Amino acid sequence: MQKFVSKCGLAAHLALLAVAPLFLFPFFGESVVARVLLWLSAGAAIWVLLEPSRRSGELLHDARSRVASEIVRDPLFWASLVLVVMTGVRWANGGIAIAYNAETSVWYMKEPAMAFFPGCVTASGGLPFATSVALLVLLQGCRHALGKTARAYFLVASSLLAGTAALVAIATGMAGYAGSLEFMECSLATSSYPGMAFGLHFLGGIAGLVAGFERRWNRYTLLFSVAIGGCALGLYFFAPTFTVLVFTAAGALVLAYSLVFAGFTIGSVDACKCMVAVLIAMALPVLCAMGAGEGGVNGARLAFIDGAGFFPEKYGPLGDLLSSISQKVWKVHPWLGSGVGSFPLDVRFNATRADWAILPHGQSAALNGWWLLLSERGIIGALSFAVIAGFLLFTFVRRLVSAFGLRFYHPACVLGVVAVAAAGVDSAFSASFLRPESLMAAAAFFALAASALPARRRAQGADKEPQQQDIQSNKNG
Repeated sequence: MQKFVSKCGLAAHLALLAVAPLFLFPFFGESVVARVLLWLSAGAAIWVLLEPSRRSGELLHDARSRVASEIVRDPLFWASLVLVVMTGVRWANGGIAIAYNAETSVWYMKEPAMAFFPGCVTASGGLPFATSVALLVLLQGCRHALGKTARAYFLVASSLLAGTAALVAIATGMAGYAGSLEFMECSLATSSYPGMAFGLHFLGGIAGLVAGFERRWNRYTLLFSVAIGGCALGLYFFAPTFTVLVFTAAGALVLAYSLVFAGFTIGSVDACKCMVAVLIAMALPVLCAMGAGEGGVNGARLAFIDGAGFFPEKYGPLGDLLSSISQKVWKVHPWLGSGVGSFPLDVRFNATRADWAILPHGQSAALNGWWLLLSERGIIGALSFAVIAGFLLFTFVRRLVSAFGLRFYHPACVLGVVAVAAAGVDSAFSASFLRPESLMAAAAFFALAASALPARRRAQGADKEPQQQDIQSNKNG
């Protein structure tokens, strides 16, 4: 029981932390999501420090000491801590708003309380702060506290939770709930869609399926299919056409490699079972796409088949306009940006009379996520993202060099690369990657990709026997 709790409990808590915003987005605002993330981060941090995965022959207190020592020595931990402090200062430094100068009869944009620090529109800084705290806990857990079997638990649990969240959101939308219907529209005025996170967990579910068959969890095949199918449905209903196609192509890549990996390392029979499980999972999304009428979500997603293109008619001119406004704002505030949540105000001050002919009501974000990042957070904010990604990339490349020459890498390794690449491509056409659920999913998968690669001592064969014991124990269990 101690071993099961050590492996499954930690992975389940980290998966719940990564997926929690997907359960909340149709029903609650940013403040509630931020509070939930902070509380879940505290619980997950306790699990990381007190119940990490144990290596073969390792006692629990030795595992705790090892994980704590690795976290303290990890430069990414300190970089993430700096990010937490920076987002906390930004959260406290609110006050950006539209104000009116009665003396000059001019409307102007009010600066934050401390203009020389990062700022935000009031009540817009809490969610980025909570996201940075959740990322700190999630990344350290994935990098240091999850063992080989626990990583498989994480992939399976996160995809299952995400699939469940998708089914709940879709069911409430079909029942007429306004919050879910609003996100199903995928309006250009929002440019931030939870469907990207469902797409990321769709990829994770495919890799988790193979990891489950690798550990002889065959009795849960139908559960795996529900997880993958639910995530695919969430991608279809809560993402625009281009995002759906990007992650469908990414899923095909992950599936193709996973089947090859399963065929050569597990067996051809299990590879066929994996393929059957994925086909069962995709049956429901395909039936929804084929059986729905021409209007609503189905008409919006499948309009490209009739030659309507991958994007709405106004996407091109609207995207160019919003990118030009973002560029203009960034040149005025190059280092710190105009503040988190300030883009709707920037539009009002920088759009001309002719621009309002194509601007939709309530435009809240640029259609290009990279320009939105620069305009609201500036160079320093963009560098904070780059530093975290750089540390993850450095770890991945270092482990990849150490493991060079292996015949096959685990599908989790390919998952991390494909997931980040798909999110990067989609970010040129939406701001979805800035959502907390998308950031946490992409970062966690990339961290797991590095952890799934054999370390230098494993490449030399020093850890071969513990791995064999771990696989044998799963077969016997």
